[in-house]
Amino acid sequence: MILVALILAMSTIPTAQSGSPEQMDEVGAVFGGVHINASSPGNLSLDFSEMPAIVEDYTATWCTNCVDVEHALDDVEETNHMQQYHFHRFIGENEDPLGSQEGDDRWIERYDQRLPPIAIFNGTLRQTGSVPNGDSLQDDYNANLQNSLHLGIGTSSLGWAPGSNGSASTVTWSLIIDMSNFPDNSTIKSSIWVVEDLAYFSEGGNGEEYYHESVRSIVELGEDLSGSKEISLPAAYDGDDLEIHLIHEVVLPEVSEETPKDVEEDDDSSDDSGLPGLSLIAVLTVAMIAAITVQRKQQ
Repeated sequence: MILVALILAMSTIPTAQSGSPEQMDEVGAVFGGVHINASSPGNLSLDFSEMPAIVEDYTATWCTNCVDVEHALDDVEETNHMQQYHFHRFIGENEDPLGSQEGDDRWIERYDQRLPPIAIFNGTLRQTGSVPNGDSLQDDYNANLQNSLHLGIGTSSLGWAPGSNGSASTVTWSLIIDMSNFPDNSTIKSSIWVVEDLAYFSEGGNGEEYYHESVRSIVELGEDLSGSKEISLPAAYDGDDLEIHLIHEVVLPEVSEETPKDVEEDDDSSDDSGLPGLSLIAVLTVAMIAAITVQRKQQ
């Protein structure tokens, strides 16, 4: 029980570690970014050449190290065409009010790690922690933004009709894209990210008061390249500044894991050399039992 409690406690400690940018080959690109104010109807399209780079930031209002990451992203945005999306921890939180269940579910499914701060560039490049890999976080992030997606030529279009008197709102979308630019059997799923442009929360432990571009909910649109859907919006944390963002994610085909035919099983695989293969928990459990046994003998 002590070990379990320790593991759970460590999952809420922000990381300041230095990490080299990590290419994530198992997930597809994230692109899009066309958006409309949720309080006004509208239609908008972006050619792929006009789209911003998508930067996802996993954060929390108690995370002091996240502040360094977000200030660096703000600096980099001044000289780059990019759009920030801040995903606040939700599951198990008792301080941060800006996250959502859908946001955490997506983050766990796609990126696994939930230890802020984490910055993801265009869905395919991850940098963890707040200690720079190079001379500065700004230098790291500028380099990460050069990771081109090679989407080809295409267009992403968003239409929005807000509901009135409690009725549902309607979103329409269309994506024109050449799928030959992606691995065979790839698909694309689209979604609406409901983003709060600015929220004021002064009770967090990181010393910040204002939080920009917080993803408040995610509405899945499926794998159709065009369509329409009625959706209901969450309430804004404060103010009336929700935005509707159209995001596309490339879903790569699953890679089948086949056992090489020329590798034969070793009949002696169960000898003493198997000890290093034990899990950390198992090793700790054995050590604890041994310590208790020794202690009893000494009594």
